[in-house]
Amino acid sequence: MMYKRYECANCDFYEIAKYDLHKEKCPACGHNYHVFEEDIDEDKYSWLFNTIKNHFYFENFVIRSNSFLFIGNMISDFSKIREIFENIGYYPFIRKKEGKIYLHLFKAKKPGKSRVIIPIALLVATILSVFYAGYSWAVPLKEMGFIDNVWVTSSIFMMGLIFILGSHELAHKITAMKNKVDASWPYFIPMPLFIIGTMGALITIKSPIPDKKAAIKIGLSGPLIGFIASVIVISIGIAISPVVPATEYMRAVETFNATHPGGITIGFGQTLIYRILLDLFLNLPEGYTLVTHPLVVAGIVGVFVTALNLLPMGQLDGGHVARSILGEKYHMLVSKTTALSLIGIGFLGSFLRYPIWPGWILWGFIGYLISSRGHPGAMDEVTELTGEDKILAVIGIIIFILCFTPTPLYVVP
Repeated sequence: MMYKRYECANCDFYEIAKYDLHKEKCPACGHNYHVFEEDIDEDKYSWLFNTIKNHFYFENFVIRSNSFLFIGNMISDFSKIREIFENIGYYPFIRKKEGKIYLHLFKAKKPGKSRVIIPIALLVATILSVFYAGYSWAVPLKEMGFIDNVWVTSSIFMMGLIFILGSHELAHKITAMKNKVDASWPYFIPMPLFIIGTMGALITIKSPIPDKKAAIKIGLSGPLIGFIASVIVISIGIAISPVVPATEYMRAVETFNATHPGGITIGFGQTLIYRILLDLFLNLPEGYTLVTHPLVVAGIVGVFVTALNLLPMGQLDGGHVARSILGEKYHMLVSKTTALSLIGIGFLGSFLRYPIWPGWILWGFIGYLISSRGHPGAMDEVTELTGEDKILAVIGIIIFILCFTPTPLYVVP
């Protein structure tokens, strides 16, 4: 039977359609299509037609260079379609356009087995580098007489930060498993000689997310659990932080600075959640001040990591939620707008006396790059979200507001 072949000379992408697609440009690169007729033996695809005929009514069938495409309407639920095609080695993706359902079938790539030895080795390395960072925070406090044991304090800092990062990533892993999504074990990223000893942790998603509901749950699970872990760590840190007379504190700091000239003091901007926890758990007598325990620093870092991950950019946790709520077009718009806003915030700090963190410039450029790569979306982007799903998204926004500050850290003059 004669089909129409749409071929791009620029990127070699092609589509062979039973009926006219009314296209002039390649969807992969935007260059003009060359269109001509081609004789296709439909018997070659009879296995595919027989598989789909009771589950999807199609008006047009398209053979693509990297997939098959059926245009029509569903007869069965998507969960049934997904089960059938995954059993024969294909991932189905459905999208809605102009009242029609577009069913894309991609050959499933069998994910490789996760090598447990690599995550374990990275975890051990990160524990050591975070412990060393905790030691760097503890030594000045010891010399000023505010803590008794440097090693214990370093260990507490390390356990607090690893607990937060591990909780965040394990929440993603467990939620992915519950939704039948293949994901790696957490990869911790050691960063020796850095002020916190790590660049965080991550997991990799190895198979498509089934639907928008699952994408929201997987995306929000890490920040939600990481936020709770950070609140716990900060609360304990406040409880064990020494409370001393302000004059004694200032005298100790001045003495330390005099004996250690050229040192740099790092300060942290106060987020709403940190302010709330201070008001809840700290009752300072007049003339006294709080000597911040390194465990509080670990919690503040956890809050910062939560805010970063909730930014609605690319495939960050917030990006998963934004794609599910807004769809492909507006997700891209919000992603790039957020990235450009971060760059603007960073540059704004150069002109204001308020010490806005210049690191937002770097994060903005990184965010723009990952936003430009887009987001593949869930397999089912047609089934509507429930009120519960939207409430989860609102909770994510609230957590972001509680955790975000334009000045997460700064150098104290």
